[in-house]
Amino acid sequence: MKIAKAESVLLSLPFEAGGTPPWSFGGEPANNFDILMVRLETEDGLVGWGEAFSRNRDRSLLQTIDSRILPLLIGRDARQISKIKHDLEFQLHNFGRIGPIVYGIAAVDLALWDILGKACGVPLHRLLGGAYASEVEVYASLMRYGNVDDVVKAVRRAVDRGYRYVKLHEIGMDEIRAAVEAAGPDVKVMLDTNCPWTVSEAIRYSREMEPLGLHWLEEPVWPPENYLGLAKVRELGIDRIAAGENAGSLHDFAAMIRENAIDIAQPDVAKTGGLTEVLKIAALCEAHGVELVPHCALFGPGQVATVHLHAALRTTPVFERLFCDFDAELWGDAMVPENGRIAVPQGPGLGLEPDAGVIAQYRI
Repeated sequence: MKIAKAESVLLSLPFEAGGTPPWSFGGEPANNFDILMVRLETEDGLVGWGEAFSRNRDRSLLQTIDSRILPLLIGRDARQISKIKHDLEFQLHNFGRIGPIVYGIAAVDLALWDILGKACGVPLHRLLGGAYASEVEVYASLMRYGNVDDVVKAVRRAVDRGYRYVKLHEIGMDEIRAAVEAAGPDVKVMLDTNCPWTVSEAIRYSREMEPLGLHWLEEPVWPPENYLGLAKVRELGIDRIAAGENAGSLHDFAAMIRENAIDIAQPDVAKTGGLTEVLKIAALCEAHGVELVPHCALFGPGQVATVHLHAALRTTPVFERLFCDFDAELWGDAMVPENGRIAVPQGPGLGLEPDAGVIAQYRI
């Protein structure tokens, strides 16, 4: 079970979202999403796949993983998931407790869980205690369109495809109101604003949106680590507050809970230190009565691992998938929602293997 090979694999998949290019992520807007994977192989031939959060053909993140993280894995016992994670974090903590280093460690952690499942011959959800559900309900996480026509069209497409939950990424009241109206009374609408406002602005917008009955308001305050400010919005605004995709560890969520900042915790397995860290966060949330709904703007192994995680949670949270149609799917049809639901994979480990043809065609 010693790790013999370790490599990173960066893909950039074109997609169609039904409107203008959605986000720039610091560069020119483009209808492409990255999938930055880590592939680990043991001496006896077991292969595990993990994923680091990535955007914009991020060669610099790939190089960081290749030069600083993967060399530390060769010869390590792949069964020692927690020890490897701790050793990497401890040795590399001077380079950041959130961001590229942690994203790379998260990818390694996920790949090790995949190897463990394959070694045991069981799906990941069984390693997590067994599944409460054989499928998960999906919410359509829309792009940010910035105009009424495109967001209304996207909402209607999602509803027509069977989604009962839709998340907006708009910040304009005209777009938000129109989208909620288009969704209709039988569809729950969430709003993720991606940290645009001051505390006072967020409180004002939350109160203004009261008639819309949002299912939750996500990340309304800049910067995302302003937990005290987020707590004020939760106290003085109207909506349930969700946050956590930009958090780096268990201790960030402990700080959020200590400040009474959130109703809903949203760790991301490819950003928040991997599955091992998210399991700790899940236990913390259960102890404090905070709802856990993991974030998932992923399309590689992190996406599949999150489906397993959802299935293994008694609450079986609604699962996030960005609402776009890719030119090619890394997992075939297995991760494409049908009538707003995805079946939980039943094979060993992640239960799925990435399509080698897609990797060859779209690799950077």
